[in-house]
Amino acid sequence: MPNNTTAVALAVRVHPRGGAPSGDDRAVAALKGAASAAVSGDPELLSGPSSVTADGVLLLHLSDPGRVLDAVLAVASALRPLASTYCGAIDDGDGGDGGGHVESALIAGEAAASMALHGIESTDAKERRVCLLTPDPDPVVSALAGMVLATYDAMTERQRQIISLTRSSDTQQQVATHLDVTRQAVNQSLAAAGWPHLRRAEEEIRRHLESCARSPEAVIGR
Repeated sequence: MPNNTTAVALAVRVHPRGGAPSGDDRAVAALKGAASAAVSGDPELLSGPSSVTADGVLLLHLSDPGRVLDAVLAVASALRPLASTYCGAIDDGDGGDGGGHVESALIAGEAAASMALHGIESTDAKERRVCLLTPDPDPVVSALAGMVLATYDAMTERQRQIISLTRSSDTQQQVATHLDVTRQAVNQSLAAAGWPHLRRAEEEIRRHLESCARSPEAVIGR
């Protein structure tokens, strides 16, 4: 868990089709809707209110470094099929009295929003990417996060449903009973969706985000 001055921000920029600017009314509405959907689905996800900048970037302040991937997937689910750039940043402040968290939130938020604004311009969903700015940067972890997002994008709605039920169930048989299908059918759907590899990648991403030493200088200088 983060200390009381740790700030975690996720910035999201949507890339509308048809040459529309990212800050147009439709893009802003889509981002606000995605933020609302993410919070309603997981009330403990955020540590404060969300906002959308004039440049069309959604800024979320998260409750914990390990929740970055959860936030990416929740927002992506609400925005799909719009292509977007995601950037997470972690900062632990100055360790001082009370004002440290506010300063850290600004640093993390500005870093994340800057990366999102300078992200991809293409509207091709296959080029969507995730950038993670952590005090202990690891390009492999960012690549894994992008792979996880791309894997979810490639799934059918049925596969996403089965994975969601699998996360909240103790056994595959419980999922099968809920869907009125055989356990073999559930297992086949999970295999087709790449669930074993996906789970390992998600575990590695969360392990890195939760264990990295939080140094603000590393984030600022990135």
